[in-house]
Amino acid sequence: MSEQGVSPERLKERLEREPCAGAMHLLAETYYQQGQYPQAAAASRQALSLYPENLELRLILGQSLVSLGEFAEAEEILKPLVAAIGRLGEVFHTLQHLYQGQGQVAAAAQAGEFYRLLQEGLEALLKGGETLAPSQPGSDRRRGHLARTLEALKKWQQALQSH
Repeated sequence: MSEQGVSPERLKERLEREPCAGAMHLLAETYYQQGQYPQAAAASRQALSLYPENLELRLILGQSLVSLGEFAEAEEILKPLVAAIGRLGEVFHTLQHLYQGQGQVAAAAQAGEFYRLLQEGLEALLKGGETLAPSQPGSDRRRGHLARTLEALKKWQQALQSH
């Protein structure tokens, strides 16, 4: 049994009768969490053939391929996620304007900074920009900055989900 209490076999049986994105995602994720990467990749591919725009399925496929050492294919699968995240990052730009309109200067500045960092980082990724290899000068500082940014983004996500 998986952590969700549903066995992959039962999910597969259900999906043969009635494929749906949620159950297909659960099956792929269950395989991935159990370390069954070939099965997770196969389930993700099958699901993406029916639901090609599902970003979560694309992520599981990419993660599975990385775990299998199929890096070139994983990169091909994951790059569109970077573009999608960039589009979703527009929420911080919108929040910046919203907070400015409400007179919340600090919140507006923080949202604007998140937007800037997200856009710059994603742009570098899409262009195959610099990595954060330990041998690069200043990489520890950039890593710390990235870690703080990701932590702040998690807090924003939690705050947005609670409203």
